[in-house]
Amino acid sequence: MQSISLLWYLLHVLVHLANSQGLDNRCYLQTGGSAESFFVSEDSPVGSVVGSVRVFGDPSERGDISLRLKETDSPVQIAPGTNNLTLTRQLDKEGIEGPSSVYVNVVCDRKRAPGDPSFVIPVNIRVSDANDNAPQFINAPYVLNISEVTVVGTRVMQGIRAVDVDQEGPYSTVQYSVVQGPHSDYFVFVNGLEGTLVLRKGLDYENLTNFTVTLRAQDQGNPPQVTDTSLFVNVIDADDQNPRFYDDRYMAVVPDRPLQGTELQLHPRDIKAFDQDVGINATILYSFNGVTGDYRFFEIDQTSGKVTLRRHINDDDILQPATLVVRASQHDNPDRYSLATLTVARVGTRGAEMLTFLQKEYTASVLESLPVGNVIVTLLTSRPGDKKVRLWVEERGKSVGNFDVSANGDVTLLKPLDYELRQKYTFLVHATDGIMNSSARVELRVLNVNDWDPRFRYPQYDFRISGRQLPVTNALVGSLEVADGDLGDKISLELRGPSARAFNINDQGEIRLIRPELLNSSTAHLVAIAMDSGQPPRQASVPITVSFPEAIGLRGAIEEPNSRPALLATVLGSLLGLLGLVVFLLLIYIYKHKSKTKSNRIDEDGRDKLPSKMDNPLFGGTQFLTAGSRLGANNDLPTLYTATVKRGLNGASMMSRQVAPAPPKVSWPKGSIPRRVKKLSWDDENHSTSTVSPTPNGRRTELDPDVSVTPLSNHNEPSLTVYF
Repeated sequence: MQSISLLWYLLHVLVHLANSQGLDNRCYLQTGGSAESFFVSEDSPVGSVVGSVRVFGDPSERGDISLRLKETDSPVQIAPGTNNLTLTRQLDKEGIEGPSSVYVNVVCDRKRAPGDPSFVIPVNIRVSDANDNAPQFINAPYVLNISEVTVVGTRVMQGIRAVDVDQEGPYSTVQYSVVQGPHSDYFVFVNGLEGTLVLRKGLDYENLTNFTVTLRAQDQGNPPQVTDTSLFVNVIDADDQNPRFYDDRYMAVVPDRPLQGTELQLHPRDIKAFDQDVGINATILYSFNGVTGDYRFFEIDQTSGKVTLRRHINDDDILQPATLVVRASQHDNPDRYSLATLTVARVGTRGAEMLTFLQKEYTASVLESLPVGNVIVTLLTSRPGDKKVRLWVEERGKSVGNFDVSANGDVTLLKPLDYELRQKYTFLVHATDGIMNSSARVELRVLNVNDWDPRFRYPQYDFRISGRQLPVTNALVGSLEVADGDLGDKISLELRGPSARAFNINDQGEIRLIRPELLNSSTAHLVAIAMDSGQPPRQASVPITVSFPEAIGLRGAIEEPNSRPALLATVLGSLLGLLGLVVFLLLIYIYKHKSKTKSNRIDEDGRDKLPSKMDNPLFGGTQFLTAGSRLGANNDLPTLYTATVKRGLNGASMMSRQVAPAPPKVSWPKGSIPRRVKKLSWDDENHSTSTVSPTPNGRRTELDPDVSVTPLSNHNEPSLTVYF
C-alpha cells in the first residue's frame, strides 16, 4: 500500500511539474489518479448522467481532445462533445433486469498531435441498492381446508412465505398481515415477521361453507413495496350442532272421551325435529324428558314423534294444563339433543285458558360480539301461539331500547353490546291477553370478547442516540406508547429484527441499549410486537429506527468498556507474564555471560588471570586478595597459593604454582602503591613512569598497570612472587 501511494504521489508531482513547465497535460486526470469511480442508484432512469470524466482538455468539437469508449456493448455511453457518461440501459443491483456493476475504458486522444498515443482511463461504476422489488409469495395462492369445530386460537396454517430479492436489510425484511375486508376477522398472523395463521373466530359450516381472505406481504422501505395474494378457505362440516324442532312449542287438547291409544291432534303441526349438521343429517329419536306426574298419561313414538294416550283419563285427572318436555336426540350421538314443550289441556276446563310463563326467572349469557337482531333467549307461556296474548319488555334505568320480544317469546338484541361499558342487564318481560297478566324476570350476562387490537400511539418511531449515552450501561433509547381497548387486558412487548438482541424492552415500553457490541452499522431497524392477554390474543406491530452518530463507527467503536473484562484481563496477564519471563531469562544470560568473561580474561602480558576469590580456611570465609599482595613480612610463612613468575631472556613470562597452608594474617608490602591509585606526594615513587623503582632496603618494586607493585628479588634473573 505504501508503494502504491508513493507511485500516485510521484505521478501527481510529475503532472504538476508538467503543468508548471508548460508541458502538454491533456488527457491526464485532474485528480492526479489513473482511474475514475462513480456510484449510481439502480433506479436511475435511462438517459441520466452517471458522472463526468475529469480530464484536462476540451472534448467539444472545437476542443483539443476527443473522448470515446473502448467497449461497444456497454450500458453507458459518452455524449458527443462532452465528458459525461450517460446511462443507456437499466441497471439492477440484483442482476436480474440489468448489470449489477459496470467497468469500461475511456479512450482519450489528443487533437493536433497525430503521433501521440491514446490514453486509456479505466472507469468503475458501482450500482447501489434501491427498494425496487416487492415481496413475492411462494406457492401462492393458498388453499385451506378446515373443520368447523376447530378451536379458536389454533394455528391453522404455517409456511406462508414471501421473498424480497432486494439487498439484505430493510428493503428485504417482509412483514405479513391480513387485509381488512369480508371475513378478514377469522384469521390473524401470530407474528408479523413470520407466516403462521391463527384462527381468531369460530367457524360454522351451516352459515358459511367457503370464503376468501386477502393476505399481504410488505417490506420495510419508505414507501414500502406490497404484494397481495388470496387464501381460499373451505369449511368442513362436523357434528357440532344439536337437532332442532321446527317449532319450540306444541299444543294438544284431550278429547271428551279419552281412551287408551287415542292419538292427540297437535298444533301448529306434528312434532318434528331435524339435524342442523346438513352434511351429516343424523337420524332423530323422540322421547319425553320425564316419567312421573302428568307424563304417565302419555307416550310418544320414538321415530315419528306422534303422541298417544297411554291410559284412560278420569274426570279428576289433568284439571290444569299439563306441560310436557319433549327431547329430540341424535341416534349416533345422544349427547346432541334439543328440547320442546307440549302443553296438553282438557276441553272445558278453566285451566286450559290460564296465562303464565313456564319459568319466573330466565338467565342467559351472550358474547359482546353478538350481532344486532339475534335471538338471546326464548320465554315460554302456557298459551303458545295464542294471538290474543301480547308480550313486551320493561327496562329500567337510563338504558332503554336494548331488547325486544316477539309474539312467540323470542327476546332479540336491538343495540350492540359492549363488555367494557356494561357487563349485566336485568329486565322484565310481561305477557297479557287483556284479562290475565304474567311476568318473568330476565338476567343477561355479557361475556368479554377480545375485540381490540393493541394500538401504538404513532405508526413509526425514530430514535437518535447521542455519543454520551453509548458508554452508559443500559442506556435509555426511547419509549413506546401502546394501549388496548379491552377491559382488563394486559399488554406484553417484544422486539424483533436483525438488531433486536442489542436492545431490551419492558412492558412499560422503555427501550434500552444493553449490548452495543452486537451492532454493525450506525442505523438499527427493529419491529416492536405488542400482544394482549385476551383469548385468543391479538397483537400489533410498529417499525422502529435507531440512529447512532456516524463518528462512532461500527462495532469496535461503540463497544462498551466493560463488555469483555475477563478477556481483556486474560490478554494483559498473559502479556505481562511473557514479558516477566523474557526479563528473567535475559538477567540469567547477562549474569552467566559476565561470569564467563571475567573468568576467561587474561592480563596484558598474555598471562592467565589469577583467581580473585578463594576460600580461606584460616579465617573461615571467602577472602578477596589482590594479585601481588604478601601474606606476611616473613617470606618463610606458609602461603595458600604461591605463584612465581620468571621472565626469560626473550621477555616471555613463566609462572610456576604451588599450594601451601594459609598464613594466620594478611599484611601488605610497604611502599607498594597501585598505579591506578592517585599519588599523594612526589616521594611515593621515585620514577612514576618507570616500571622498576628502588626501595629503602635496596629492593626494587615493579609497577604493573593492572596489579599492585610487589618487591623484586636481587637475583640476576628477575622474578615475581604473588601470595594469595
